[in-house]
Amino acid sequence: MPRIRLVATAFALAALVARPGVGTAQALPSASELMAKHDSLTGGRAAMAKYSSIKEVGTMNIPAAGIDATMEVYKDKSGKFLQKMVLGAMGEASTGFDGTTAWQMQMGNASIISGDQAKAMKTQADFFSGFHDAAKYKSAETVELADFDGRKCYKVKVVLLDGTETFEYFDAATGFAAGTTRDIESPAGKITATQILSDYKDFGGVKLATKTTVKGGPVEVTMNIASVEFDTVTAAAFVAPDAVKALVKAPQ
Repeated sequence: MPRIRLVATAFALAALVARPGVGTAQALPSASELMAKHDSLTGGRAAMAKYSSIKEVGTMNIPAAGIDATMEVYKDKSGKFLQKMVLGAMGEASTGFDGTTAWQMQMGNASIISGDQAKAMKTQADFFSGFHDAAKYKSAETVELADFDGRKCYKVKVVLLDGTETFEYFDAATGFAAGTTRDIESPAGKITATQILSDYKDFGGVKLATKTTVKGGPVEVTMNIASVEFDTVTAAAFVAPDAVKALVKAPQ
């Protein structure tokens, strides 16, 4: 009987060794390693900190709505943000955050943005939003090597301090951030919002994803950056339109 057990054990070990990947799987890189690699590849916070403002010019396409727009995005180091779009015959639309108030103008109609949308805009206004800050996370963990946008990517589960959960994806071949997914509430109920980043290019020592695709339910938006300028934006760019100022002053 002992000999039979030894033979059986030998066959089991042989089968284990013969099976590809079993017993030889490599450990996944940590979330902090993946984040640090991406930040280093893009130039790091130090490269961005050399500048006080950024202006991006490009296009926005929304196929489902038949919209092709030109787009300009402005940010400064104090945390202000402005996005202007020209929608052809539909006119202009803009959104902004002046450090206190988030607002939007659509076809001449002004409104104040609040709640989760305002929170998202404040995050977008962060001059260093393209880099990772561990102080903003409750936890970050690499969960698997997954398929994302046709690429093998490391999938990282990030839990922010407020409990919001997001999955970040890092291209296993290049190390650059490939995008994110997270569940959000919409007028149609809870949907998964996906952001895809690609086509990184160097602008003044900072590498930026020049193509961003956002998908949520039936809606897909693609933004392409054609040019980037640093330190050409003045404070006047972030002054809210008079119609927005009137809403801020109006009694609540």
